[in-house]
Amino acid sequence: MPRERLDFIKGHMGGNEILLLDGHQIRKGRELEAGLFALNAPNIRGHQAGLLYKSESNAPLKVRIVDAASRGFITACGGFTQVFGKALIETHLSEKLDVEITEPVTQVALETDAGSVLVEVRSNNGRVERVDTNMKSFIVECYELGIQAIRVNSVKAMRVGKFLAVNADDIKRRYPEIGFENLDDKTLRILKKLQDDFDSHRYLKRRNADFALYDLDPLNTTNSGRVIFPHRISADSIEPACGTGTVAVGIAMVERGEVELSDGTLELSFESGGDVSCIGGPEVTTLKLQIKAGKVVDATFSHSLVEILAVGTLTLHS
Repeated sequence: MPRERLDFIKGHMGGNEILLLDGHQIRKGRELEAGLFALNAPNIRGHQAGLLYKSESNAPLKVRIVDAASRGFITACGGFTQVFGKALIETHLSEKLDVEITEPVTQVALETDAGSVLVEVRSNNGRVERVDTNMKSFIVECYELGIQAIRVNSVKAMRVGKFLAVNADDIKRRYPEIGFENLDDKTLRILKKLQDDFDSHRYLKRRNADFALYDLDPLNTTNSGRVIFPHRISADSIEPACGTGTVAVGIAMVERGEVELSDGTLELSFESGGDVSCIGGPEVTTLKLQIKAGKVVDATFSHSLVEILAVGTLTLHS
């Protein structure tokens, strides 16, 4: 049986596990198959895989992103951009992609299926200090797909593009017996009911696999709230951190009037990361929004813990 070798880098953003793959090593037409093969047990495993392609001339690097929860391609992934920025500096990736590193700040444009994304990496002596990702193209996508106040299983919620975004307090008003300090079986069943009801209204062409749950009662009062992302509960796919999901939460909060600012710059910080047994976590996702006339028009985000976990080669079976 023919075999193909596929170079990979695995990292995580607050527990959101990301694979970086060399798209040039994958035969045309097998991109989705190869991405899912890498993401699934017993292989490298992860939540998303970014298939990277070296740019020609001065064009942006191209990436296609495979998502384990939806079993398909997705247009954007904030966690991928954070791990990508880390890997540029701390692995061989910049040499492989012919990216010039310019400390203290390296800027790289990525072309995603949602549009162009600018990744800014701050580093010192070959170590990354911070990665900032511009999410404007994802925001444009959200507003194009639709932003609306909805109800799912009698719970107030927001549809933010492809995301179902729900404030945990609204769930507790409908189901006062549950809490989110422990995502037990009963709580997960209720969350799945909300997602199933969202699907039943056919807001999207495919089943929803993008669920952002937040509350505005952080453990550290200097933060704005806590988040968790139960994208596909039926397959135990719950992410402790998610870049696009955090942006969706920010948009939902602005649209619902949960922030006071209607114009200008707003910075929000959400407790995230760690395990998936409860909402929030020990790390912080920082989100900066540009708001105009009550709408989000631009955003950047950064996560406080991004790490490279492994570098190696995977054998693909044909």
